[in-house]
Amino acid sequence: MIRIEVPEGTATDVKGRIRDGVKQAVIDTLAPKEIKYDYVAVREAFGIIGDGLPLVTVDLRPGREPERKKALVDAIAAILNSELAVDPADLYVLFRETPAENHYTGGTPLPDWVPADQ
Repeated sequence: MIRIEVPEGTATDVKGRIRDGVKQAVIDTLAPKEIKYDYVAVREAFGIIGDGLPLVTVDLRPGREPERKKALVDAIAAILNSELAVDPADLYVLFRETPAENHYTGGTPLPDWVPADQ
């Protein structure tokens, strides 16, 4: 699950492009086989770019290598630079990993995460 906080007043079409771009970035970098569980929300927050925004929170099951996470951060930075002229230095991304048994969908816990080639 990814939450992206952008400044108040960000146009709906811009938020939509950010959301779609990040969903694709997740598939390309972080979880290539798990399209079903790629939840991305873009919401407005009080603040300005470079002073607390944009803030990205990524909640996921453990197991991704640092390289996958870095690739996702780089992709998100490129999207936010393109859509909001955000300097990558102004982007803050927080990864929070919790065990699979703490992630539910449809009343069932998700399995442990494994790479697509396993």
